[in-house]
Amino acid sequence: MRSLWQMFRRRDGVPVPLLTYWTWQYLLVLFGSLAFLAVLAVVWLQSNAYSQAYEMMEVRATQLADSIGQTIDAAGSLKNLRPYRELRNEKFILQVFDEQGHELVFLKGQNPDLPDEVRRESKKRATVLKNNVLHEEIETDQENWLRVGVPVQMSDNKTYALYLMLPKDVAIPHVTRQFGVVVMLIIGVALAGWLFIYVLSRRMTRPLRQLARAAQQIAEGGYNPVLPAGVKEKELQQLLTSFHNMATRLRQLEQMRTDLLAGISHELRTPITSIRGMIQAVQSKVVTNEEADEFLQISLDESKRLQSMVEQLLHVSALETGAQEFTRQKVDLVALVEEVIQQLSVLPPFASVEFQRELPPGPVWVSGDAGALRQVLLNLLSNSKHARPTLDTPLEMRLTVDVQDERVALDVADNGTGILEEEQPYIFERFFRGQERPRGSHGLGLGLHLSRLLARGQGGDLVLVKSDEHGTTFRLLMKKTPPR
Repeated sequence: MRSLWQMFRRRDGVPVPLLTYWTWQYLLVLFGSLAFLAVLAVVWLQSNAYSQAYEMMEVRATQLADSIGQTIDAAGSLKNLRPYRELRNEKFILQVFDEQGHELVFLKGQNPDLPDEVRRESKKRATVLKNNVLHEEIETDQENWLRVGVPVQMSDNKTYALYLMLPKDVAIPHVTRQFGVVVMLIIGVALAGWLFIYVLSRRMTRPLRQLARAAQQIAEGGYNPVLPAGVKEKELQQLLTSFHNMATRLRQLEQMRTDLLAGISHELRTPITSIRGMIQAVQSKVVTNEEADEFLQISLDESKRLQSMVEQLLHVSALETGAQEFTRQKVDLVALVEEVIQQLSVLPPFASVEFQRELPPGPVWVSGDAGALRQVLLNLLSNSKHARPTLDTPLEMRLTVDVQDERVALDVADNGTGILEEEQPYIFERFFRGQERPRGSHGLGLGLHLSRLLARGQGGDLVLVKSDEHGTTFRLLMKKTPPR
């Protein structure tokens, strides 16, 4: 296959068009197949021509044998034999030999020259004398001859051998013409087949060429390419649908990238501007004493938030490039959940949160990195904290551990406002931030993306189970390990 591909490449190394490549491939295969069929047809025609010639000569020889057996006299005269008289004007050669091999009758018809090889009696005369029919071809320097031998039953119970011979070109003159007809048919079928496949290939490759132009438009930054319409083939329809979805997805990602770049710039610029303004106020003695100390504390908090965002960016980059390694160990997931709940319960932002647990009574061991698992839980619970439905409705967080055959599922659910349905497919994307963000929430939109990377880096996964106006449920899946 590689050699065929190289054969259809241009000398400058540029591949030929798909239409040219496959139509020439088909033409070669078609000609090869038809050539093989032509060889079979020629062999069959030749064999059939020989059979018909031998059958015709055998019929004539049998008629002569029946007449000769009753009319031949001791001198070997055939004057009163009607088939004999008709044979004079044809190119048949007639010979009759007795049992001792003496030639009794010889007639060369319209043949001017007769080679010695044809005049001699067949070496297989015993076959004829045993009442069998003989078919053989005699090769000479000038031309080949066909010979048919049949037995002649005489009135005195003797058996003579009658041979009827005819030049091969006379016996089967139509074979050459048939060969020409076969060749012309093969050429005609090949050209018609090539034209047919060319038309079909051109029709099939037209949408592919249009797709290639659409891909070039996307590569040049145009995310609204013109796609072919009216395609009926199922596979091409699937390809067009996938291409359309890809173009739509790229357009959304490009828009998301633009929006997020502006958002990230804003998120990073805000603490920097705040820090700079407060430090300048303290430096310029605009604020003094306790107010100056408060400005410095706010600047410190903003710098910590800025550092946290930069570290989050570096963390995501390390996970995506595989630079971060995880410590695989046995972790009690139930104990880890209790520890995280205790850690968050004492923090002011979680003071009004009602934590609910549905945990097994004993330890549940999973294989993973305790620090990475803790960070995933903290990210999920921190996101849920911003989804409080109303100020009058308490926020509930329910953590459920379900032990399955080979995995352990940890569900983190809340009764918050939920995630918009059109945003749910993109919540795990980098820098994705929903349109309805709670007031006062800051971040780069990396929390869920980072959490999924952490889960998958440990051989697990993080998925969204459901989200509606009644709340959201995320599921952390980890590999189960035997107890200690």
